[in-house]
Amino acid sequence: MDGGKILVVGDETDILHCGYSHAITHEGRRYPSAEHYAQSMLLMQFKIDEAKILELLSCKSSEVRRHARLILLENIPDGQSWKTLADYMDSARQSFTMEGLRIRYQQDPDFMKALMATKDSLLIVCDTKDVDYGIGMDEDAFIQLANKERLTAQSLDNMLKERVRPPGIGANQLGTLLMWLRYEEREKARNSKIYLPVNEVDGLSTDDDGSFLKLKCNDQIIYLKGIFRPLSNFYPLPMEIKGYRYRSVEHYAYEKLFNALDLDAKCVEKVVTTVNPCDLKTVARKVLDGQKIDAEILESKLAKLDRWRQSAMKQKFAKLEPLQHLLLSTGQSLLVDDAWSRDDWTCGATESGLQTIMAKDKVGIEQIIDWMCSTEPPKDVCHLQGNKCGILLMELREKFAASTPNRIPLTVPPVDPELLGKTSPHIICFTGESVFSPFYPAQIRPEVGLPFLASPVHYVAQETTKYLAFKDSTAGYVNGAKSPIECWRRLYETIAGLGRGFERERVWFMEERQKLIREALRLLFEQHAPLLRALLETGDAFLAYCVRWSSLDAELTIGMRESDLRHWLHSVELDSKQLADLCAKPLAFRPPFLGGNHVGFILMELRTEFREKGASVWALPELILDTLTVLGSDSPTENLMADETFDVLDGETNGLPWANPLLLLAKHTKDAGLLEAARFKLPGRGLVSVDEPRIKEILAKIDGIRTGKTNARFIENLATEELRAVLAHLMARVRGKAEECKKTDSIDDDRHPAAAQVEGRDSRRAAKMHAPPPPPQQCRPRPVSEHREFFGTYHHRPTVRMSAGADRGINFSGDHWNQGRTPLARGRSHTPWVPKETREWTPLAPTPKTTHQQGPQGRPKQPIVITRGDDELSDGELLDSE
Repeated sequence: MDGGKILVVGDETDILHCGYSHAITHEGRRYPSAEHYAQSMLLMQFKIDEAKILELLSCKSSEVRRHARLILLENIPDGQSWKTLADYMDSARQSFTMEGLRIRYQQDPDFMKALMATKDSLLIVCDTKDVDYGIGMDEDAFIQLANKERLTAQSLDNMLKERVRPPGIGANQLGTLLMWLRYEEREKARNSKIYLPVNEVDGLSTDDDGSFLKLKCNDQIIYLKGIFRPLSNFYPLPMEIKGYRYRSVEHYAYEKLFNALDLDAKCVEKVVTTVNPCDLKTVARKVLDGQKIDAEILESKLAKLDRWRQSAMKQKFAKLEPLQHLLLSTGQSLLVDDAWSRDDWTCGATESGLQTIMAKDKVGIEQIIDWMCSTEPPKDVCHLQGNKCGILLMELREKFAASTPNRIPLTVPPVDPELLGKTSPHIICFTGESVFSPFYPAQIRPEVGLPFLASPVHYVAQETTKYLAFKDSTAGYVNGAKSPIECWRRLYETIAGLGRGFERERVWFMEERQKLIREALRLLFEQHAPLLRALLETGDAFLAYCVRWSSLDAELTIGMRESDLRHWLHSVELDSKQLADLCAKPLAFRPPFLGGNHVGFILMELRTEFREKGASVWALPELILDTLTVLGSDSPTENLMADETFDVLDGETNGLPWANPLLLLAKHTKDAGLLEAARFKLPGRGLVSVDEPRIKEILAKIDGIRTGKTNARFIENLATEELRAVLAHLMARVRGKAEECKKTDSIDDDRHPAAAQVEGRDSRRAAKMHAPPPPPQQCRPRPVSEHREFFGTYHHRPTVRMSAGADRGINFSGDHWNQGRTPLARGRSHTPWVPKETREWTPLAPTPKTTHQQGPQGRPKQPIVITRGDDELSDGELLDSE
């Protein structure tokens, strides 16, 4: 019907009905149908005798409800009546019916297929024997009612609501239960693809029986960077233990070591005054090398170093509640500490390298943890050995998670809570090379009078150096980077190197960073109208910032390539609104390696803000770029890692696959098609050199090869980008020569003389247009001819078309002008010319005919006309002279 599809379910003979005869088993007992199960469980709530329940199970499905009611009437508890128990009976029956349908869904594949085949249809149960569970009429009566009332799926759904349901129409409770079961199972199937099974791995600590602690860990990998850096033992976070203050966990452990070795105060002072915890191992080695300590005693004390570290870690998290929330926000991910300390407490693999290893076949999170905890891992992955800090943090997380289920988000949610509901089904993906990205190199000015900044990222870096109170030299290092990507890397590098305290850095990562990005992008669109038009042209689409997942920018990007994102959305059957809901969740409740996409949310908020201010597409200038360039599609910046040096020309590194939701799903389901899509390597970008002087030099050398002046071996040393530019210039030469030959052939072709004339005329015109202007000439007065000197009024006569024959002395009389002429349009007619009287004038005296030579100025003089008087002329000659 209009507005959606309606599917009619019959009585107990229909496979979708709860009374359909298909036995189900629960807790060792067999029930003929889901309706038998619901009524039996209802009787058990009143502690009915087992014999009565067995008697109920022997009834037909059409009679089981009536028989159960009779049994209840005979066994109503004292002080109760059927009316007082009616509400409880209805709710209990619905609950047990739903449970029976769930059991049947798991045990009856035909029921499962039939229910899923209904898709999004409105299910109407036409059962006349059960008014509450059905609609109270049979199928034919329902069809007549629908046609008579012209019901649609939406109007029928509204009509079945309790408050507005007309009398005589059933509540259709069974149809509602079936649709709810369909939704539940569909969400379960979808979530099984989105949230993959959690792995159980061994920790480092042992139980009382000597077995390793079991840890729950999914496929997510988080490095202790950015907002997670305070979790590390090597972060300088002051703490107090037993009345003494320590700079970090490492300071506590090494101070305990020195005190256990009975070293003097000067040695202990060297530990206390060391600022960077990563340097403590080097300082301690130098101090111990200068001491005469027995090797066995030193080894026994060093063995306790790990125990002191664990003790300090427990004290650190027990007394700082914000650290507990930060640790719990990591969910069930693998924590990796890559602090530069060169010991088994950290991991030597980079984040991008570990993600690449995770993308290999037969490599899962269990295998990676085994390599980290192994004493002799394979040589190819020996750099993974260690990471005790990360694994012990996971053990602490298990203890804290048992006491609280809450998880805090790592960033503030989107400003507009209704933004997620306004998105259309369309999804637009853009990369770091897009005009929408903060990395887009468009100059912006924070205020009038201030200098321009190279990009929005430079604005964020400039304001961050002020917020974190960097020195001028440090701020100059960060802001001095010409490339926006390099500026972003230097900013993170400086924050990690200097440190501004846990609370200040936490606020910057959670709130201030997003505010600065929003303000920078707002300035970008306000000062570049074509970019604003491109943003408004996206409509209400969901904007996805497709850049690789990283621990630093996990909340800013979507964490996937565009191709991977679209394949994944299709595989798990997610639309734009469901994707927005997933991205808005805290990291602990998102699928592994799915980012928060806050840059996309910021752009969507700005798009709404500019519309509310009155900005419209038609009033803004157009951005003369194609769509792929505007969005930066298939850009190498999809592989960008914020804290690692990024080379756009490194096609081998940029093309490697990394761990993402699509790849993890493909490995879990072993789907060959998904694996091929996830490991698809984009071809390298055809970059062309723009160094014109260098290209001209290479072209000159190539021209010299023909004459023998240049050796062709120099071509082997040219860069690929230079070769592409040279090829483009040579192709332009070939095309130009071909055009010249084409023009020459068309001119020389005798079969087209008109084309040759047109070509020659066009060539002459082009030559005149491009020729230099002529030199200025001196203006001279032109002598007036004697025959043009009139002393009377000159009357212009209209042009007369005359024959080229001998009868040119035609009589110009009035009748001649009227012959063969018709009146003109719009009611006008021609008026013949009538000569007016002229005043008498005296003719010049006749002079002899003479010939004049050319004057010195090179201009021939006008000939003198010999005139005669009227008395010397005949009538015809007199008329001709007039």
